[in-house]
Amino acid sequence: MKHVILILFLITLIGGCGKKYDPANYFSNTQLDSLKVEIITYIYQAPEGATSQTRFEKKFRPYYVSQLPKFNLEKLYKNEAGKYYFYMRRPARSSQGNLRDVGGSFYLDQSGRIHSFREIFNTPVGSIEELKLKGDILFDWIIKHDNVNEHMLNPDLIEWPTEWSYYDTVRYEWVSKPGY
Repeated sequence: MKHVILILFLITLIGGCGKKYDPANYFSNTQLDSLKVEIITYIYQAPEGATSQTRFEKKFRPYYVSQLPKFNLEKLYKNEAGKYYFYMRRPARSSQGNLRDVGGSFYLDQSGRIHSFREIFNTPVGSIEELKLKGDILFDWIIKHDNVNEHMLNPDLIEWPTEWSYYDTVRYEWVSKPGY
């Protein structure tokens, strides 16, 4: 009987490890879809007629909703201070492939709207298998360190940031550092 209990405990423990960062731990499917659309608004190309600042206007939301099937929120974690970290698979605009992953952080206000959004990294394009491996390393790292400074000069792991780029939290896009 002891062995059966031990085996059941180990199965539960092992089975639960993969669900540690499951977005469904925090939100219902409907809430997750809404959250994903908000994240997409920050990380994806703006629709025709929108600028980096006007893309948040309500009239552009249908465009971002239409893009939802192209994205997958792979991982989500909320720390004790209420900061969420995310890891999302997205389409890439590259001749080297069609998928890349992006990780970042944000807070939610009382109405569930994102604020203090920040992309922390983008991976190079890759296969799903490659991106999963990179995601395991990078997501754990940003939760602990809130940056990817240790990995920044590894182009196999990180495409942005680099020594010449950073994420502008006013324009919500990657830009070149002055002097580059």
